[in-house]
Amino acid sequence: MNKRREQKEIRREQILNAGLDLFIRNGYHGTTTKEIADSFGISQGLLFHYFASKEELYLELLNRAKMGMADVRVSETELGQPLEYLETMVKRILESFEYFPISAKLFMLVAQSQIGSNLPHSIQLAAKDVAASKDFEVLVQAGQDKGVIREGDPRALSGCFFSAIQGVAQTYICFSDIPLPKSNWLLDILKK
Repeated sequence: MNKRREQKEIRREQILNAGLDLFIRNGYHGTTTKEIADSFGISQGLLFHYFASKEELYLELLNRAKMGMADVRVSETELGQPLEYLETMVKRILESFEYFPISAKLFMLVAQSQIGSNLPHSIQLAAKDVAASKDFEVLVQAGQDKGVIREGDPRALSGCFFSAIQGVAQTYICFSDIPLPKSNWLLDILKK
């Protein structure tokens, strides 16, 4: 990669990071492209050189969240060992929060996007596409069938489990002095 292209990629990442911080603090409509540009000292015009619109920037952030969630998709192999898979997944998520704090912020952005009814239609569709709740539900049901996950409505249990992870992301962003929990604390929500 030549130096100019590398610098362009670095600037693009800076814009994405600035946008992410502002979006999770102020929401989509409460954030302007001027604020994003001002947050690290570029003009609004230069921002549009990298992203045609605020919507495009937001969609790129959701796309990154979706790429991160690709590791969470459940295959037949994982269904055979649901508790072990969940343990591995939780460890990966917590490690990503610790070593790549942007991942916790992306968790929050996705959650906000999934409840924001006044967002552009393209963002609402992209947010639904990122959700992994169906996969969690299938995994919980497989664990119940094997007798390793507690009884109860699989959808409610998966929602509770995913909400706990979401809460950890939010706590980690808002209160950086609070350490991350141990993965087994989260797994105890589901274990029989």
